[in-house]
Amino acid sequence: MISPLIGPGNGQTWPVEFDVRHLRLLDAIASAGSIAKAAAALGLSQPALSAQLHRVERILDRTVFERDRHGVRPTALGEVLLSHARRVVAAADDLDQAIRWFDRAPADGLLRIGALPTVFAETVSGVVAEVAPGRPVELLTVTSRTALFSALLDGTVELALYVDHPGQEIVPPDGVQMLPVGTEPVFVIVSPGHPTAGRAEVSLTELADSTWLTPAGGDDAFHDHLKDEWARAGLGTITMRELKPAVLRQTLRHDPRTVALTRSLDSGSTTPGTVVALRGVPLRTRHLLLWRDGSPVDVPAVRSGLVRAIAELAAIRNRLPEWAAANPGWLGT
Repeated sequence: MISPLIGPGNGQTWPVEFDVRHLRLLDAIASAGSIAKAAAALGLSQPALSAQLHRVERILDRTVFERDRHGVRPTALGEVLLSHARRVVAAADDLDQAIRWFDRAPADGLLRIGALPTVFAETVSGVVAEVAPGRPVELLTVTSRTALFSALLDGTVELALYVDHPGQEIVPPDGVQMLPVGTEPVFVIVSPGHPTAGRAEVSLTELADSTWLTPAGGDDAFHDHLKDEWARAGLGTITMRELKPAVLRQTLRHDPRTVALTRSLDSGSTTPGTVVALRGVPLRTRHLLLWRDGSPVDVPAVRSGLVRAIAELAAIRNRLPEWAAANPGWLGT
């Protein structure tokens, strides 16, 4: 349950008796942009989802979404709720994951590796298997720093491949070591009708009037990095929308004002629009290896193997190979 909220400015207490399912449905509605689409995604009827939303709004005695013929959009209160809801849902998912990991004690000799679901995660299992021949390797998905540190410290995983960003650097706790693998540039995908479509390179300033689309449940630290760079460029308040991947692709295809973020290597998913480099590379991701003290893994050897494997992968999957050739020194080049 979530504890009561104090109303702004008047000392009023709102008896907010939420549980995680309430927060999940709010997130689903915001991501889908309509009650009907959210209901389909959740496997509910539209009347059932509407009834649950009305129940939440009665608890708050406030409106969470504004409705019109185009769908729904969050009210000011809705934006606040959604910002916190996504973090609570992510924490609940981390807890569920930790319990499942606890119930699956590793077999003798098994090496568990934690990783974010990135293109680079595809390479880490093979590299570790080469460094530690004869030991089976299992790759586990880790989606938050909290889950990452817990899994390392309690021995759930021996090694992890994770990321951070300028201004949002990871500070490992006592008992955890860290070694950078390399830094990857972040590009943008602009809508086919965007004014910068077809350009090789743009500045953040040229995207000042754009709406930035980010995947729901994405990396909050990267969102903060983007906001920091936006502010550093003197561009005021950035307009961002968190959407489910299918909705994000559809919006990018049809709204000429929209921009999405993309890493330098092709993940294999199809996203409409044109990939464009950002001048000066203001947005970037640092890839890291983390391990707990006493880990039996030869981490420097894993790092060397990863750098080689990523370079081989980048040779065939870099989204902007000409840019990479002209800008050596990044991870994969």
